[in-house]
Amino acid sequence: MNLQPADVSTAAANRGTSAQDVVERVLELQPLLQRTLRVPLPDDVSARLGAVTPHQLEALGRLPPEGITMREFAAAVGISGAAATALATRMIRQGLAKRRYDENDRRAVWLVPTAEGQETADAVRVWRHQSVTKIFERLDAAQVSTFLEVLVALSAPAALGDAIAPKTPGGEG
Repeated sequence: MNLQPADVSTAAANRGTSAQDVVERVLELQPLLQRTLRVPLPDDVSARLGAVTPHQLEALGRLPPEGITMREFAAAVGISGAAATALATRMIRQGLAKRRYDENDRRAVWLVPTAEGQETADAVRVWRHQSVTKIFERLDAAQVSTFLEVLVALSAPAALGDAIAPKTPGGEG
């Protein structure tokens, strides 16, 4: 789905407002939504994280218990092989992961979470689940369904590309 300015105008007209009013309302609600979604970490989870960065935490969450190859890790996190190696090295220094070499192919390097890394990822996963559950308690089933449809539409690669690199007048992109 590729939303066009005309789609915003049509949606606005259906609600009896102008497209500009819709945009202004979204911009007004955005910081409130961000505050609502920003649920503080429980003290025990926060203490467990220590100096773990959000990027490391995201990467740790994408590491299955049995581990993955460095190539798969880079793809899962969406970064280059060199950046994945640097990220893995930092995670290893913090005791969150370890390297393992494939017995059948010494060129293949695996990244495996340590017990501490797995426990940290699990604690954060539980906290995130509880946070989202608590937020959704404020919505009825139809609102949750609509919210998920909107998230899926906004998460589509084309939508992300449009939001990140909007076309400028007279420019290439």
